Amino acid sequence: MVWLSEFAGCFILLAGGYAYMCNISLKKTQIAALNYTELTIAWSLAVGFGLAVSSIMGGPAYLNPGVVLGNVICNGMGIGEAALYLLMEFLAAGAAMLVCMIFFWDSFRASTDAPKRGIFSAYPVEKNLPLNFIQELIATFFFMFIVFMCITGVSDLKAGNQSLIIGMVGFGAVAFLSLSFNSTGYSMNAMRSVFSSIWFTVLPFPNKNGEKVDWKYQLTVNFIGSSMGGILAVMATSYLKSIL
Repeated sequence: MVWLSEFAGCFILLAGGYAYMCNISLKKTQIAALNYTELTIAWSLAVGFGLAVSSIMGGPAYLNPGVVLGNVICNGMGIGEAALYLLMEFLAAGAAMLVCMIFFWDSFRASTDAPKRGIFSAYPVEKNLPLNFIQELIATFFFMFIVFMCITGVSDLKAGNQSLIIGMVGFGAVAFLSLSFNSTGYSMNAMRSVFSSIWFTVLPFPNKNGEKVDWKYQLTVNFIGSSMGGILAVMATSYLKSIL
């Protein structure tokens, strides 16, 4: 159930976010245009519900490779256990994209000229690899630090109350970051961008038109940058909780 909870939480997080991105990026959809307030609410709800469902199912609700790696470094998680969490996150990314591909199949077919890779991966307002790396690290650290510190002590509450608080914290943290440290598209999660980039090259989306993933950016910023931010957040919160 722990592994299933990680898969379910990740799937809800990504499917909700990706579906909104499909709605604003493709033709013949119900939304069809970017509204930043809606964007903030959509991703905040996706993260909040993902965290809540994973928690209700009894999982730790990591939902982020950086958090998994941080627990390996700081909290003694075994390599085999970490690999299973990462596998669940990777499979959830593929499942979420497959569902979006099927659901929006006609929209993808109608969108002959619209770029597709940005639906599933975050890219910066202005590409500057060294600066983007630092931006992603800072944004991820802020996000994870806020979530971890705000849910300190929820283990003393009933399971339903725990999940409600965790979901609300996730919603609030994403909303905060989307309106503040957002220069790299506030991915803050290698699962959201890097794992999806792998699946984007594999799945038969209509009209990909030879779009290529920017692997240098994805690996440098969205994998190493966000993972380091998550690791530092785990280290900081583990230390602070030990002395509080």
